[in-house]
Amino acid sequence: MACYYHPNAAIVAVCKRCRKELCGMCTMFLEQGEYCEPCAAAIESENFVRKRSASLNQPAGIEKPGQAQQSRETAPARRRIDDKLYAWLGIGVSSAMIFVGCAIYAFPTLLMDAQTLSRLEQQQRLDNCRLVFEEISYQLRAGELPDESKTCEGVSVPNIVRRAGETVRVEHPNPAMLGLQEMYVTSESYQVFMLGGEVS
Repeated sequence: MACYYHPNAAIVAVCKRCRKELCGMCTMFLEQGEYCEPCAAAIESENFVRKRSASLNQPAGIEKPGQAQQSRETAPARRRIDDKLYAWLGIGVSSAMIFVGCAIYAFPTLLMDAQTLSRLEQQQRLDNCRLVFEEISYQLRAGELPDESKTCEGVSVPNIVRRAGETVRVEHPNPAMLGLQEMYVTSESYQVFMLGGEVS
């Protein structure tokens, strides 16, 4: 047996008014029993009209006990409102999570503290300078003298070039700015040496 409105869903109740078989999503639970949504709405309307008629037929000044506390909003209507509220709340939370995820992806340093940012910037400067010295090593390998314009970012003086016989050694003029004691490349090994600090 399947739900009248959802053929793929199993039934959990039968409408007491129209006798349609209902699944859990279609069943409206009232004080009088289980009903489909159209029948539940009709019953609620009838109850409202009956109560309203009774209150209009009463003599002025007489009020039934508890009448002031009764709400016109029915249980099924309240349930529908609650369902919509939860759905919108879920959409809002999901949207906020997506927004935060995109912000972190677009600005990966957004949540980093100043010390971590400073360390990352220092590492980036060191990596960029190492790439400059690797370019110098390619020039030495090709038998060329290094171009004086090839200096690391933030350095205003050219690199130091030393000769010892056939060996050419190119040194960084101020390795301390990178947290190093020495940074150099030679025509013997063509390897960039970074000594001192955290790199050796």
